[in-house]
Amino acid sequence: MAARCTFRLVCGDKQSADCLISTFALGDRYQPPIKCVIASQSGIKLLKRVLVIGADFAPSSYPPALRLRFFAQHLKEFGWEPIIVTTDPRYYENEVDEENQKLLPSGLEVIRTRAIPAALTRKFNFGDLGLRSLWHHWQAMKRVIRQTKIDLVFISVPPNPTMILGRLAHARFGVPYVLDYLDPVITEYHWQLPRSQRPPKFVMAYTYLRVLENLAVAKAAELVAVSKGTFDGLAGRHRQLPDVAEIPFGVEPADFQYLREHSRKNPVFDRGDGLLHVSYVGRGGADMLPALRAVFRGVIAGLERWPELFQRLRLHFVGTTYAYKAEGQYQVLPLARELNLEQYVHEHPGRVPYLTAMQIMLDSHALLIVGSELPHYTASKVFPYIVSARPLLAVFHEKSSVVTILRETNAGTVVTFGDGQPVLTLTDGIAQHLRNLLALPPASCAQTRWEAFERYTARAMTARLAEVFDESVRKKAVRE
Repeated sequence: MAARCTFRLVCGDKQSADCLISTFALGDRYQPPIKCVIASQSGIKLLKRVLVIGADFAPSSYPPALRLRFFAQHLKEFGWEPIIVTTDPRYYENEVDEENQKLLPSGLEVIRTRAIPAALTRKFNFGDLGLRSLWHHWQAMKRVIRQTKIDLVFISVPPNPTMILGRLAHARFGVPYVLDYLDPVITEYHWQLPRSQRPPKFVMAYTYLRVLENLAVAKAAELVAVSKGTFDGLAGRHRQLPDVAEIPFGVEPADFQYLREHSRKNPVFDRGDGLLHVSYVGRGGADMLPALRAVFRGVIAGLERWPELFQRLRLHFVGTTYAYKAEGQYQVLPLARELNLEQYVHEHPGRVPYLTAMQIMLDSHALLIVGSELPHYTASKVFPYIVSARPLLAVFHEKSSVVTILRETNAGTVVTFGDGQPVLTLTDGIAQHLRNLLALPPASCAQTRWEAFERYTARAMTARLAEVFDESVRKKAVRE
């Protein structure tokens, strides 16, 4: 596939940083673009370059793809020009939404590589995109680093195998690298379960990931994570860790503006059918079942106390599994059946496109978000939930950063549980909060403090990331 080389002159101010001179197709041999510059009243400033490695990227709607797009949207404003190395979408197993490409910043350089086809690797019982694209990404990285000045490598995980590429780039070229954790690479959670409840190949996967992480973290310039709790286990496994920066997921408000101008059909429910649709969009799992059980018991209590109101309730759970074949992979419905709530609970386990997920939020009477038993769990979906401005009920562990975010922004009602307050003791309070949500007039909005939310936007998160990048490069200069 022909690589494209873009020669750019950046002029005026930071917003005009994409004046295009010309574009050439250079065949299979990559050639670097001219160094990007920003002109300002104080003079011309050269942008540093960061090579961003992400097996999953737009047009994918998965969280790693969204996080990298959010950063790429604003990095130039803070002195960094991103070059993306990712996988050609034809090697993805998940469905993609080509409209996501329209959300990319103009002039962004994206290098798409091949990967081992999943149809082949599934015969050997694995399909991890990071593993399938690992060799091809490394070859692309070597070409770019050899032919242009790369100041830093940035790798976001999952997928987890990709993190080793930072160590390889550092060993071969001396380029510093930063690792970004959306989720822990290793968790001790499954060790606490009976053997019969542990995932297949768990021990083998745990051992492999522990070795991988040890190698990758050892030489990292800095670590970034959506919450510091993500590193709780990591600190116990390493004598000396790089500096850790907490940078939550964030959200791009412009995406919602785009959707309001280009609305799409909601495939889950009809907002005009007279029912009260309350939606949860995001993953399910065994670690969320205690909170869900408390919510469902709250629904049962509501049906007994306010039957006319609660009989109009329909709870929708959308995109609850990452499974390759999601049909029938229910994460929530079995519990609803156990409690005889099938009439009120509907589950769509397959992931839906990013823009469709946001449309579901906008069309809902209210939103529900539940958390894990694990204190470190930070639901990235909380940010689009907030920007949707729909009334919101959240049930989370008291130590989750989601609790702090929602309380700071006044974006919804928060019910917390913890060691001193088991979640199943909160049923009556949850029932009352649900009743309050359902009784709201149609099209009610959350009373969000938007000035407090500004620090959680994608632009604000990118500013913090750029500071990490600057510090990583400074450390390298000091060592030299």
